[in-house]
Amino acid sequence: MNMKLKKILQCFVWLLSAGLFAGAGASAATKTVMKVDRYGELYYYSGNPVVTIRSNVSAVDKNAFDNVKTARFVTSGNPYLKSVNGVLYSKDGALLIKCPTEKQGSFTVPSTVKKIAACAFEDCRELTHVTIPDSVTSIGSEAFRNCSLLRSIRLSNYIKVIPESAFYDCSSLATVNIPATCEKILSRAFIRCQSLTSISLPDTVSQVGDSAFSNCLSLKKARLSKKMKQIKPCLFKNCTELQTLENAGNIEDISYEAFKNCVSLKTYPFSGKLDRIGSEAFQNCIELGTVTIAKGVTSIWTDAFNGAASKFVVDSGNPEYSSKNGMLLDEKGNWLIQAPIAMTGKLAIPKGVKSIYRKALAQGRFTSISIPEGVTRISTDQFKNCENLVSIELPASLAYIGQTSENLNLRKLKSISVSEKNEKYHTVSGAVFTKDNSSLMFFPHGKEGSFTLPSVCKHVNRQLKFNRLSSVRVSKKSKYYSSANGILYDKKGKRILALPMNKKIYQLSATVRDIGYINNVKSDLKCQAVKVNSKNNHFSSKAGVLFDADSKTLVFYPPKKKGAYSIPASASYISGNAFDDAQKLTALTITKNVKRSRYSTFHFRDCLNLKKITVKQGQLNYISMDFSGCSKLSTLTFPSTIMTTDLHGLPEGITIRGWKNTYAKESAEGAKGKFISLGTIPNIVSGAKIRKIIDKYQLSWNALGEASGYQVYTSYSTIKDLKGSGNTSCFIRDAYKDSTIYIRAYKIVNRKKVYGKARSISID
Repeated sequence: MNMKLKKILQCFVWLLSAGLFAGAGASAATKTVMKVDRYGELYYYSGNPVVTIRSNVSAVDKNAFDNVKTARFVTSGNPYLKSVNGVLYSKDGALLIKCPTEKQGSFTVPSTVKKIAACAFEDCRELTHVTIPDSVTSIGSEAFRNCSLLRSIRLSNYIKVIPESAFYDCSSLATVNIPATCEKILSRAFIRCQSLTSISLPDTVSQVGDSAFSNCLSLKKARLSKKMKQIKPCLFKNCTELQTLENAGNIEDISYEAFKNCVSLKTYPFSGKLDRIGSEAFQNCIELGTVTIAKGVTSIWTDAFNGAASKFVVDSGNPEYSSKNGMLLDEKGNWLIQAPIAMTGKLAIPKGVKSIYRKALAQGRFTSISIPEGVTRISTDQFKNCENLVSIELPASLAYIGQTSENLNLRKLKSISVSEKNEKYHTVSGAVFTKDNSSLMFFPHGKEGSFTLPSVCKHVNRQLKFNRLSSVRVSKKSKYYSSANGILYDKKGKRILALPMNKKIYQLSATVRDIGYINNVKSDLKCQAVKVNSKNNHFSSKAGVLFDADSKTLVFYPPKKKGAYSIPASASYISGNAFDDAQKLTALTITKNVKRSRYSTFHFRDCLNLKKITVKQGQLNYISMDFSGCSKLSTLTFPSTIMTTDLHGLPEGITIRGWKNTYAKESAEGAKGKFISLGTIPNIVSGAKIRKIIDKYQLSWNALGEASGYQVYTSYSTIKDLKGSGNTSCFIRDAYKDSTIYIRAYKIVNRKKVYGKARSISID
């Protein structure tokens, strides 16, 4: 046999045997890494999914196979471990150590097994049913974590403890029977089991840990154990379908956030044994009916029932709390702890109340609120999300109004009246001012039409940030403000201070220089167009869109301007947040003259109807975009000029049209989307050199046969455009010293330039 052929065959046989040793289906390029400490414990593994456990391994760390796909385990010759049907056990079969993550369908644990190790079935995403025999008395933590297709499990009748995170994120688990021998269910045991509809705890269970059933979104019914004394923190948090809870008669302590966001919970059996209700325990339980507080309850956190209940009833013998008109008060009736949010009509806070806790009124369904005499302090955010609130009555005793600049969602609030006897505040056109009219303190967000500030008003305190007005005005006599076309400005008209939020078209004055206020309230505007006085030296407008004076920079796109939009040819730049909250924009074309500005990302946050963006070939060679909240975005198109795309918040499944060998494909894959190729770009140029000749720099590079020409540029502008594949050198000015310069070839396809990858070179 020819010696050369013989050597080739020998190499082939050697490679084949190496592949078989590693396991069927192994790639020659697969590198297996197995790390074992000096005690013989395997603590890290990566590589071949067929795992051969070496003879020096006597134990396996629970995290050794994190983020590794495993098909089967092989233990030939190992004196401590064995594998049966690809599953890893201790030599005597008493401990099940690891089930391969690729195991599919049903699995029955052998009757020799007494203990299941921590993380033994973690990430076995193809398992559908597991049977655990009665020989098993112990299960390790996170044993079935992320078994996303596991629909049912038969637990051993001798299990005493269900450990931490045992069934964490088993999103398909619909039923589970807790055996009568179980005494403890530890923290996060069934967290995010989103298909679980009911749970019944046997009376042997004395302890259930934090968050054990939180985020079980389909859980409708739960039965507690008679031995349970405490509902631990976050136990049923975010169980949005939970309606009934049984067997809670022995509960003495309800910990923080225990039922937070259980929006379907209608009743809770508050027993005579209950002593303490923790922070946010029933927060946002909007369907919760009557809450009966027995005389033994000695501690209720002030935010325990925020956004909850239809009525509060407190036993007359309770030493800490009382109730009146369905409201929860302290024993003496001085503090309003919580108003029932389901109460409708007028909320008449009882006489004698001197103070109101911060969130006691929030989310209420009442249409009016009367604050009693004796209350000296309120804050505007105490009324947050009272969506039906039309009017508020404030007492003569009120001496302080705290303020917030956030949106309180009081769109129906028409008027706020203050007692005529109040020495500090009074009402003007339904709004609250200081007695001397110098400060606007509380504005009714639902007030419509025109509103005129008193001429002596000096401070609006952001109270007009949210309104439903069509015009905001001030007398010409005012020393502090001016107004034009329904917009409130500072006295010189340079800065916008308040906008009528209900207005659809804004006409900016000739003097305005600062539009920061518009951007701050943009998401709440109904604005469809912005016009600018022709004498304004700082801004201009085209088709209702706001630009700088020379129309080179697009600075503001109206949030309610409908349909598709193409950047005008005159524009060279786009302000980073110009398109934020463009809620009616459906498609955008970024035209060829748009350039990159330093450190700029184009933000399209919350463009709710944006479906398509097309970037035309032109000045841009890099683009950064943020699409947070753009759930309808379906198509992006990039030219060959843009080699690098830095895209954030892309919705899954998006289609990106671009050129091979740019980052368009990687961006699509990162969003689990589709890439449509527009063609292949030229190769990168080679042999790039730079040499200084007298007072200039000469760049040179090797010719590329497929090229029609070359572009020399920086991140922000083109330096040279050289036609012809052999035109491979040029001179550049000293001004580019300390800059990174790029050279790339282009070819002509369908009369258009298609650019290749760039070669960078620096002048130090």
